[in-house]
Amino acid sequence: MKAPIITLTTDFGTRDGFVGQMKGVILSINPYCNIVDITHDITPFAVREAGLVMKGIARYFPHGAIHVTVVDPGVGSERKHIAVKTYAGIFVGPDNGVFSWILSSAASWEAREIKDETLFMPNPHPTFHGRDVFAPAAAYISAGRNFESIGPVVEDPVVLHCPAPQETSNGILGEVIYIDRFGNCAANIESPMLTHSIREIQVGQSLISGLTRCFSDAPLGTPLALINSFDLLEIGINGSRASEELSVEVGDYVIVRWE
Repeated sequence: MKAPIITLTTDFGTRDGFVGQMKGVILSINPYCNIVDITHDITPFAVREAGLVMKGIARYFPHGAIHVTVVDPGVGSERKHIAVKTYAGIFVGPDNGVFSWILSSAASWEAREIKDETLFMPNPHPTFHGRDVFAPAAAYISAGRNFESIGPVVEDPVVLHCPAPQETSNGILGEVIYIDRFGNCAANIESPMLTHSIREIQVGQSLISGLTRCFSDAPLGTPLALINSFDLLEIGINGSRASEELSVEVGDYVIVRWE
């Protein structure tokens, strides 16, 4: 029998030991699981950013992996604890929209509120549901707890508004939705949408001619556009930070113009 996989994605950082506490809880319940750190450097409170990371990584894990995502500015409030089951795996975290892209892209899904308090640590701390609710719930599920037993069905989990690109008469109008640690700017334009030859791509006042295969195909310091590893159109600069050099922020328009 293969060891179950639990992934962790948070905005906790690694300085304070919060992630270590979550891992200790998981391994105390199921010492046979494999814990994989996706990232703990999500921008603090950036729920949408965490959701995009989840969408990007889930398909690369074995079916049945359990993905714990804790970016939770509403911790301690009335927002629900949820688990979402899809063909790709099980997603555990707060019902605050962090699974928006998983829900919108899955062919089918089942969401349940985590209500069975035997899945929690004793006396869950109101500021640390990552350790006291989500980590133990994921561990118990990985150890064989029946998914249907964790709590009632949630028919309408929170789904954040994700700006959709718009087709125009001569191209696509999108916007920047994510800036990575290198300053590369990903747009909400997926590669299958690029169905024509591209004349130029505009972001801010910058014009880029067509697509580049990779960063090194462009001269140093030159703005470029490519399809990134999440299958999104991305604006970058070889050897520099496009977000700073081009003064690009999340929400800025990206315009693709056909030949």
